[in-house]
Amino acid sequence: MARIFSRLLDPPKKTFLLLGPRGTGKSTWLAKHFPRAVRIDLLHTEQLYRYRSNPSLLRSDLSGLRAGEWAVIDEAQKVPDLLDEIHGLYEARRINFAITGSSARKLRRADVNLLGGRAIRCDFFPLAWAEIKQASFLDTCLAYGTLPPVLTDPAHAADTLASYVGTYLQEEIAAEALTRNVQPFARFLQVAAKHHAQVLNVERVAQQAAIKRRTVDTYFEILEDTLLGLRLPAYRPGLRSKEVAHPKFYFFDAGVARAAAGWIRETMPDEWRGFSFETLVLGELRAFNSYRRKDKRLFHYSVTGAFDIDFVVETQKKVLNRPGRFVAIEAKASSQWRSEWNRPLAMIAEHGAIDAAYGVYLGKKTSVNDAVTVLPFAEFSRRLWAGDIV
Repeated sequence: MARIFSRLLDPPKKTFLLLGPRGTGKSTWLAKHFPRAVRIDLLHTEQLYRYRSNPSLLRSDLSGLRAGEWAVIDEAQKVPDLLDEIHGLYEARRINFAITGSSARKLRRADVNLLGGRAIRCDFFPLAWAEIKQASFLDTCLAYGTLPPVLTDPAHAADTLASYVGTYLQEEIAAEALTRNVQPFARFLQVAAKHHAQVLNVERVAQQAAIKRRTVDTYFEILEDTLLGLRLPAYRPGLRSKEVAHPKFYFFDAGVARAAAGWIRETMPDEWRGFSFETLVLGELRAFNSYRRKDKRLFHYSVTGAFDIDFVVETQKKVLNRPGRFVAIEAKASSQWRSEWNRPLAMIAEHGAIDAAYGVYLGKKTSVNDAVTVLPFAEFSRRLWAGDIV
């Protein structure tokens, strides 16, 4: 029997937009929390073409709903004009809508009215460790990521992820005409995936993919708009010369990155295991930040030729003369924590704006050394969701 994971996002009480990549479990979550809602799934070809031809059909289709009742609109970016109809129904009849999407690009480009700011935005992610909580899943998470279809059927993880990338290119890129030519984008996607969890060098990606730099910039925007990736900006407190100014680029899931790179059936080196663990920690931070409505900004901190710290989390924004506050986090995919890993964290902890420094690893012991608190990953997750980290 497939394992069902309990998700940590609480359903809003009013109309909301739920954005998340394909395969993260949005529809399953909605079915659990809104079992009586009228559902319109725009992944179904018949419904898709019906509403593309005449978006106003939504009014008659929902004529039986009363104020306060719910309708679910799945993959709304496929018919952006429906949002105007939703807006009208919400204003006139106070029907609540749960609207999902796996891409914000077409919605923004269509300049549609996102309910005049009345809809709450919620983001949905692959499974966080706080939703998994079983040590037996950790190796699978590091090898194949944390998408629910992967963890519920790990024996077919490689096939699932290979299909995921093919579906993304076919349905998100080709079908939605996000680029004129899918072949260069597919080539770019493979190169970009090989740079997963690394400082972004757009020029190098362009050279390796044999694509113009300007086009590669557009392609990275597509990855972000379709929620497949994100740029993690650089933290630059001025502690050292040669602080890196470029962002790091992460795919939303390490398993998807591995499949996109064409490595899903290859034995991966320890370096990739390190990137996977970073992605796991980043996913935990992003899910907590979003589900708990913290809105904390995330950064990386790197000094050329010296060291890098994986994550710097802003815990308090700079307001007028009050300085910002931060927490530094280093992730190491090792069962033993080495004392030399404390040095960059201890150095940045001496900077007055850093409240705390954490090392997160795959071992079992908690320790405090050189102003650095070292935590096993499961304990870090527990403390994070308890509100004790940020």
